[in-house]
This record gives sequence, structure tokens and C-alpha cells, in this order.
Amino acid sequence: MSSNRELPMSSWHQSLRQHPLVIALFFTMAFVGVDHFSYVEPIGHLNITPWNPPAALEVVFLYWGGSFWMAWVYLTLGLSDFVVRGTSPLTPTVLIGNAMLVICYSTIAFTLRHLLAKAVSINQRLVMLRLGVVLVCGAALTAWAYVGLQIVIGNLPPSEMWRATHRFFIGDVLGFVVVLPLIYVATDKRRRRQYRDMWSSGLFWGLVVALFTCMAFIFSLPVASQMKYVFTLFFGVGLMAATFSLPGATLAAVMIQVPLVYASMAMGNELSLLMDMQLVMLALALTGLMIGMVVDERMQAEQKLRDSLQLVAAGELAGSLAHELHQPLSALRSYADSAMLMMNAHAPSVQSSAAMSDVLQKIVKETVRASQIVKSLREYFIGGGSHLQWHGVKQLVHDCSTRFSTAFASSGVTLETHFLAHPEKVLVDEVQFSTALGNLLKNALETSVSGMHVRIEVGYAQMNQLSIKVFDQGPALAPDAIDQVFRPFYSHKPDGLGLGLSVSKSLIENHGGMLKYHEQPDKCFEIRLPA
Repeated sequence: MSSNRELPMSSWHQSLRQHPLVIALFFTMAFVGVDHFSYVEPIGHLNITPWNPPAALEVVFLYWGGSFWMAWVYLTLGLSDFVVRGTSPLTPTVLIGNAMLVICYSTIAFTLRHLLAKAVSINQRLVMLRLGVVLVCGAALTAWAYVGLQIVIGNLPPSEMWRATHRFFIGDVLGFVVVLPLIYVATDKRRRRQYRDMWSSGLFWGLVVALFTCMAFIFSLPVASQMKYVFTLFFGVGLMAATFSLPGATLAAVMIQVPLVYASMAMGNELSLLMDMQLVMLALALTGLMIGMVVDERMQAEQKLRDSLQLVAAGELAGSLAHELHQPLSALRSYADSAMLMMNAHAPSVQSSAAMSDVLQKIVKETVRASQIVKSLREYFIGGGSHLQWHGVKQLVHDCSTRFSTAFASSGVTLETHFLAHPEKVLVDEVQFSTALGNLLKNALETSVSGMHVRIEVGYAQMNQLSIKVFDQGPALAPDAIDQVFRPFYSHKPDGLGLGLSVSKSLIENHGGMLKYHEQPDKCFEIRLPA
């Protein structure tokens, strides 16, 4: 397989392409150091131990480097055998055994390259499942092949087949589970912010201290009693993973493994306890990874939800602008048509010039209003902003009803305004209030037919609330529509956007008020604002 195949990019992968020899030397030094540290309880002076993290380093290096570096890995294995185990790299055991290991680990690495080529990072359960299946199957086949080869060569008796294969398999799987996710997650550039937040968190360091304190207590007990208290680590690892997702889970897996190796050196002949402990630690690491994966998926879902809400807000803003600008743009067109008719009908006169001036002033006024609508709604949808000022209630209602007077007259619908009390001023954003009340008048007009009446009643409700009711004689809302009518994009009109009442309700609530629908005693929509 070619080493130039496109892979999920990481800073190590890029560095390996830019500085291959430096990274290769770093791999060799790290491999020999980790091999020396983890070389405990071997079988027959072979690298068959209960914990084998160097195997994970080989897989990672070959995954990022490609087949070109198989020879380098082979030489590194021979060097480590000479430095750590004191065996000659030219013996058949080392030459053939290491070749078998390089072939097996290269197969695992290249399989991962094929399966995870489109996975940018380990952040989904399907990706983790694929990774786990490849690693477990690869570790089992490697253990069977390597131990079988040593039996054929004569370095191991056939009676050791099961014990050696079991220990080799557990060592590789545990090394894979601890080291591989840590490296993949830590080298994902998109997680740098997560790591910065984690390192700067006091909770993180508190959990680290708690984990090490718990392990110190466990390993201070007699060997026979240690297994009884290992379960306490599950809470710490789970809390670390739940709080800091995969970065915390992978670090926790390493933190519980390193002290275990030191503690295992004091176990002497208690190898069975060491193997049992390793199985527990494997379960701990897998539990942490699964919890971290679930938290990661939750964070992704939350981000997608935030993105969706932003899109919905943008859609509502666009729809609201289209909805609210329809009326002033229609007025502009009517005024412009009137101006053109005046210009073409008669020669200029003082009377026609005055009428023309009045029409042009209305055009300017509607243009300014359209601009104010765009600015006000944009500020509201982006940050909920309002320019609150004291305005006279009568003037606000009069200005809004005046804008619709022509539309009501052309439809044959009567518009009346009644002041049941004499309210003076109210603290509102003029554009937002006018938009909300205008939507109610527009809805009342659209549900009315010629000869009907629309009435605006202004007064006070209980608890010193300003009440503005818009009555119409159109059909009442269906029972199932009452709960839906204020929802965005709900409309029974064929050409309606379903945003008028939704936007109006949001704008009124932004002022600390409420918008209600009443069916009795007469059908109306009511705006209530703090007076």
C-alpha cells in the first residue's frame, strides 16, 4: 500500500511528511523507552507481557507513515530486543519473530487506513466500533501467529500455547486501547480548544488528584485485597470522561495504567492477580472511552442544534422582513403610481404641485419606515435588542391605524378606534410595537369581508397593564388552531408565511408583555404591556 494515500490529517502526519527522519528517530527512541518500561513478567525472554504499548506505537507509526517505513520498524524492533532483552538481533528468533510482528502490525495499520480513511477523527460510535473490531481481531491473529511461530521454532513448548497466546493478546489489546485513542485524540487539531479548557480547569486537576489518591490507597493494601477496591476507580474514570469527553477519557486510561505497571512489579509471583487486574483495567479504559464517546456525540448534537437554531433564526428574520416590508413596499408603489398619474394628467398647478408634494412626502416616509423595520427586526433577531422610549399611546395607535386606512377603505371594511381610558405614555420600541399591532390589523382585515367592522379598543387590564384589543367579525379560530396560531410558519392561508402572529408575540414578549387570543365574549387579539 502506498504511503502517499490521503489520510485523516494531523499535525504528526504532516510532520512525518515534512521531517520524516526526525519523526522516525523520535519513534525509535519512544519505542525503546516504552518497551523497557512495560517489559514485565515476560514468557521465555520473549516480548510476551501482560501489557504491550509498543505495539500501539508501531501501528500508529505505520498508519501515518505507510508501507515505506516497515523496514525502519523492523530495525527498531531488533534494536529494542538488543537494548531491553539483551538478545542478539541476528538470531533466528529475533529475525523471524520480528518479521512476523511487522507483518501483523502493518496489516492492522493498513486495515485502519482503509476503514478510517474518511473519518476525520474518532468522535462517533461507528468509528470507535470499527477501530475496536480491527484492533481486537488484529491482536488475536497476531498473538496466534507469533506464539505459533515461536512454538514451531522451538522457543516455546506446545503446552505454553494457551497461556502465551492469552497473555500476548491481553497485552496487545490493553496497549491498543490505552495508547491508540490517546494519540489519535491528542493529535486532532480541532480538539486543541478542548485540551486548553481541560488543562485550565480546576475540576480536571481535582479529578487527577482524586484518581491518584484512590490508586495509592488501593496499591497500599495487601495484594490479595487490591481487587476488592478497584471498582472505586470506575467512578473517577467515568466522571473524567463525562466531564471532559474523549480527551479526559484517554488521559484517565493512561493515568490508571502507569501506576499499575509499577505496582505489578511488587506482586512477585502473583501473576494471576496481575492478569485479573489488567482485565479490570481494560474494562475501565473501555468504559471511559464509551462514556467519552457518548459525551462527544452529545456535544456534536448540541452544536448541530445551535447551528439549526441559527438557521431558523435567519429564516425567521428573512421571512419576517418579507412579511413586514410587503405593506410599505405596496404603499410605495401606490404612491408612485399616483404621482405618475398626476404628472401625466394635467399641466402643473399650485393644487397639483401640493398634491404631488404630499405624495412624495408619503413616499419618503414609507421609505424611512421600511429602513427602520429592517434595522429594528435585524437587531431583535440577532441579539434581542430594542430601543425603548416613552411614546404616547394615542399617537402610536393613530399612526398604525392610519397606515391601514386606505387598505380598509378599499376593502369596504370599517376601522374604528375606541379609547376606554385615557392612557398617556408607554415604554416601547416604536417600530417593534407598530409591527406587532400592524400584524393584528392586517390579520383582521384579511379575515373580514366588505361591510364588516374592525374595532381597536384601548384601555387598562388588571394589575395596571395597558390593553389593546383588535376585534373583527371574521370566523373564529378552530379549536385545534388556537394552540397553533402563534407558532412560526403556521398558516391556514394558501399564500401566508405564518409569521405575523409569531413575530408579534415575540416582539410583545420582548417588551415584558403578552399577546393573547380571546374567543368570548367577542373574537379578538389582545396586546398587554406594562403601563
